[in-house]
Amino acid sequence: MSGTNGNGRDYDVLVVGSGISGMESALKLGDMGYRVLVVEKEPSVGGKMILLSKVFPTLDCASCISTPKMGATTHHPNVTVLTDAEIGGIVSDGDGRFTARVRQKPRFVDTSLCTGCRLCETACTVSVPDQYNGGLVARRAAYIPFPQAVPQKALVERAGTSPCTFACPAGIKAHGYVSLVRSGEYEQAFRLVLEATPFVGSLGRACYAPCEGECTRGELEGTLPIRRIKRFAADTHYAAGRGPGVVPVAETGKRVAVVGSGPAGITAAWQLRLQGHAVKVFEAAPEPGGALRLGIPSYRLPTEVVERDIGNATAIGVEIETNATVDDPATLHDEGFDAVLLATGTPFSARLGVDGEELAGIHPALDFLRAVKLGEAPDLSGKTVAVVGGGNVAIDAARSAFRLGAAAVHQISLESRDELPAHEFEVEEALAEGVVLHDSWGIRGFRGEGGVSAVELKRCTAVFDAEGRFSPRYDESETDELACDAVVVAIGMRRERAVDVDPATLQTAEPWLFAAGDVVDGPTLITTAVGSGRRAAFMVDRFLRGEALDEPFDVHLPVVEHADVLRRQKTHSYRAPLVSAASLASAPTDFAELEPALTEEEARAAAGRCLDCGVCSECHECISICPADAIDLDMREQELEVGVGSVVVSTGYTLFPADAKPQYGYGVFQNVITGVQMERLLAPTRPYNTVLRPSDGRVPERIAYVMCTGSRDETVGNPLCSKFCCMYSIKQNQLIMGALPLADVTVHYIDIRTPGKGYDEFFEQAKAMGAVFVKGRVASIAEAEGGNLILRYEDVENGGTIAEAEYDLVVLAVGVRPNLEVKTFFPDGSLALDDFEYVDEPDEDLNPGRTSIPGVFVAGAASGAKDIPESILHAGAAVAQAAAHLERAKVTA
Repeated sequence: MSGTNGNGRDYDVLVVGSGISGMESALKLGDMGYRVLVVEKEPSVGGKMILLSKVFPTLDCASCISTPKMGATTHHPNVTVLTDAEIGGIVSDGDGRFTARVRQKPRFVDTSLCTGCRLCETACTVSVPDQYNGGLVARRAAYIPFPQAVPQKALVERAGTSPCTFACPAGIKAHGYVSLVRSGEYEQAFRLVLEATPFVGSLGRACYAPCEGECTRGELEGTLPIRRIKRFAADTHYAAGRGPGVVPVAETGKRVAVVGSGPAGITAAWQLRLQGHAVKVFEAAPEPGGALRLGIPSYRLPTEVVERDIGNATAIGVEIETNATVDDPATLHDEGFDAVLLATGTPFSARLGVDGEELAGIHPALDFLRAVKLGEAPDLSGKTVAVVGGGNVAIDAARSAFRLGAAAVHQISLESRDELPAHEFEVEEALAEGVVLHDSWGIRGFRGEGGVSAVELKRCTAVFDAEGRFSPRYDESETDELACDAVVVAIGMRRERAVDVDPATLQTAEPWLFAAGDVVDGPTLITTAVGSGRRAAFMVDRFLRGEALDEPFDVHLPVVEHADVLRRQKTHSYRAPLVSAASLASAPTDFAELEPALTEEEARAAAGRCLDCGVCSECHECISICPADAIDLDMREQELEVGVGSVVVSTGYTLFPADAKPQYGYGVFQNVITGVQMERLLAPTRPYNTVLRPSDGRVPERIAYVMCTGSRDETVGNPLCSKFCCMYSIKQNQLIMGALPLADVTVHYIDIRTPGKGYDEFFEQAKAMGAVFVKGRVASIAEAEGGNLILRYEDVENGGTIAEAEYDLVVLAVGVRPNLEVKTFFPDGSLALDDFEYVDEPDEDLNPGRTSIPGVFVAGAASGAKDIPESILHAGAAVAQAAAHLERAKVTA
């Protein structure tokens, strides 16, 4: 009975499972002086007994019996309990001892700090079915399992990272702000986006929303308008005239220069300022904002929105100097900046390299769009404009040309209509406004005297080679010419110079110099640049604090698969998706914003369609409200290895899934429930004040029980009797008639088994109270109008006739099945199971609890269906066997 601290600690006995037999085993062995490790996969000890209403036949309170044992188990000086833990494998060491691998699942709450105050639960924005109440009501993703849970500590349920959040290159918690808007917490939604970037309003308009492409709801009737929900949060915040509502931490005394004020630069400046560093941004243009301010037309992204977003950064102390060109970042370092970040983007347009490209009237796209945003646009009134390119910038240029008075706008692309790199909705809107697309044409050159007058074309036969690389091919024999008065060339963007960085740290060869965004990666999405700025700020901050740069950044849980989300429910109700309502007109004449804002009703309805793929939305409300700072969403699974002298398997049973009998309608008809659900309706900690039926909350007047659901049934592979279903149903009959004196209770049974002290008397007492027992099997259950249920059944005692009866509520007395998890405990398959896949006891009569492996014992219902008294007795046998084994090992050592 010795051990070492930490991972690798030795124990005398490993008890797997903490139901009534597991707790009984641990307490008895602990009382004998053995060091015991209890491994429980659920977040609380207690097993299924703690969720019962009463015990039969005495009708004593189940919680009153179980709760003291739960507390005693977790506080026993010789017993260590690991909840939220699973066995990864047990192997024999060959010397009579065993090594067990234990997977400690993350609880995402530091239990040493958690006080059980439940504030996280009240703040949580995600509701899921409460498994501890049989799914009859909802609980929060952050929760304490049930009132008597031991430990009385919170945990956060996380199935993984939601696909929308996982897809966001900016690292914005899309699921989080959607759930906050759904809950009416608009300001918190705005601030959640601020955790990543100050460009809340801009991304709510100009982002191409990769999150929406991964939305699981798209597998049903259509995706959520995630981007527009973010815009709603931003518009609501700015309409209230509030500042960002966040303040930096204490000043560090460090100074950082950021060169470039686009998405990457301002995001990095924002993050670094929040960490307490003094930050100055140097911008070569006359206005800050980079492509957001000078590259995206106002009909998509109004200038005032970008200015408000940048105002978030300046409000917390970020200094911005415009018209400030930086030729050599070393000069900034020499001026006393402790670190310099280059985020100059891709400010130059790519060239075609064809004849006539220098003619007057031919404009590089970025110069053209910048001039438009600065009020310096060329006069295109009445002119025919040709735009060269098939991407989003080309679409922006073409649509802007109409708004500058162009009489006609033609867009020329190498790609075919189906291959255009521009987003489909942008193309459709451009065509709706009158842009004429000339697809699959390349440029031979430009012609004109003193200024461009025509574009010379050649047929493009292929844009990409067999490997998917850009390698256009042409049919030089097929040519054409397009007359025009002006041309905008939008075939790509380029950097002034590439900057070599470590891809993980974004640090250059000079330790103080970092780079982020398009200057590193080339042209990317706005959100990708934002994400790069965040990463750079994280690394710069660590550099300034003298910390290593090998710390992982923005580590996610694995993404949740769409199919796994959809399998959580049998059916999904139709929730109509929100249709885009952009206000389009042919040949528009101004730059007024096209897409209307969502109304509050639309935003909440749209957010309400969310399927909560990751369960926890990462809204961070629990983090904000926890007074003990106990929430830790960075927790990850850990594996422990322990040595033990003996193993007691007390994993109990599993319940038969009622939906495996589809003729009974469980999961389809709301008013068909299981006996376990009825236990919760009758328990002192029940979800409702009385027994109510789920469909409409009405108190049922006629209740039917269907016995042997899933037991004694060869058709579902479970031929055994579950032994105690009869008694728990009779117990519930008595409790129902006590709670609802006017209710009629009818039990449809094969036969009643009462094999225990006082059990038959208990049965007779239920009949005397008015319960009606009808012998015969139930063939099917159908739903009548109003949610009532029609039972079709045989009546053996009345000639075996087939009859029908109508009930308000039907309870399926589901049986039990073996817990097959034990198969995974011993990888070599040495733990023998019986013919019904319960843990085998080779000599059950003389050596109860002993298994096929010396030193491994079984307690309770893991070896077969047992009620509570029998489980306790069986645990005593397993304890005696384990103690004897340990004592023999001492003698032979």
